[in-house]
Amino acid sequence: MLHPKLGRAMNLVYFHALVFALLGTTLRIRSWRRTVRLEKLSWKYLLYSVFLSSTLFLNIYFLFPKAILDGYIKSNIILQGNFFMMTGLRVMALLGCYGTIWVKRKEIIGLYEDAIDYWKKHRSLLRAQVDRNDLKELQLSLAQKILTQILVSYATTMFSTVIQYQLLGVVNKFSLMALAARISHFFHFVAFKVAFYGVLILLENQFGVVHLALDGLHNRKDKKRVSALRCIASMHWETFQLARRIFALCDIANAALFTNMFMTTVNILYHAVQFSNETIKSSIWGMLFGNGLIIFNFWGTMMMMNMLDKVVTSCNNVGQHLKQFSDLPRVSKSFQKELDIFTMEVRRNRLVYKICGLVELDKPACLSYIGSVLTQVIILMQFDLRQNNQPHEHTYLTQLSRNTSE
Repeated sequence: MLHPKLGRAMNLVYFHALVFALLGTTLRIRSWRRTVRLEKLSWKYLLYSVFLSSTLFLNIYFLFPKAILDGYIKSNIILQGNFFMMTGLRVMALLGCYGTIWVKRKEIIGLYEDAIDYWKKHRSLLRAQVDRNDLKELQLSLAQKILTQILVSYATTMFSTVIQYQLLGVVNKFSLMALAARISHFFHFVAFKVAFYGVLILLENQFGVVHLALDGLHNRKDKKRVSALRCIASMHWETFQLARRIFALCDIANAALFTNMFMTTVNILYHAVQFSNETIKSSIWGMLFGNGLIIFNFWGTMMMMNMLDKVVTSCNNVGQHLKQFSDLPRVSKSFQKELDIFTMEVRRNRLVYKICGLVELDKPACLSYIGSVLTQVIILMQFDLRQNNQPHEHTYLTQLSRNTSE
């Protein structure tokens, strides 16, 4: 049960994943009062997935010959190191993404089937317990968020493409092929980022529905409150299990995603430092597009991490929402029993997202992310200043010969 605007937004997410072969199989997403169907997987789509992933891997070859000889990178060992690191992260992202899809294809298709059954099962709860206007407001806000994320991602790609073109030392067919290879990886990164953001939107929608259903249940006084509370508890538990399965399946791919986001931000800020001290020459248009790249990159990254934190918080705050039932003057024993069971389940099962089971992503991690980015840029600046302060070899020899002649 999706609002038409949210349904259209999810169709955009679906087509991003479909074009870049990020699906285990093809789906058909319907909007208001319609279901989501799982279509039969065709061998053509499998061949297309192999072809696309192989093309993205082969594109990495075109990055090396010209990029190392570019005018702005050949004299800076830090930029060369950043280039090799970013190339390695692109390879890791491709392996993590398509490796997950190929190795865990059956599990992903099983997840699709369970998710569709889950939507059909709890459709009656949406109609009976949730106010239509509140649900509409929730889904319109989620549709706006995902459209904003798509626009910000493509704006970041556009600004990055312009900057990459201006950084070309010589414009010829080899440098343009290298630029085209980078752009193809940019679009793959955008597609995977948008796909994961769309999954977070769906999870946030379901946890938001749980909160809306609890609000509606608090105002009810009929005899069906016990069965309604049991349905809400079942919906929350199955959404919780669904979120854990999604995070577990996409663990390696998401680790590559967030690592690429971190290193991309560091690389962008370090290039900004090079532009500001005129180590890399640029025009006024280059400065404008560079500032736009910094702004939109941070904007998109913060939106992703904020949505992830919101999903986790929305799941874990159901226990706080259940406290509103303590102010009811009279409740039946059966209702109190179901309420206690629901509270204990929420307390024992908290949703936590960790990258490879090591780094937990939440609001403190977001602040640590910003601090780590700035720290890395400052460290790179120190190396850059030290390198610039050292006398060049030809200057030293000229001074030595002058002192000898004197």
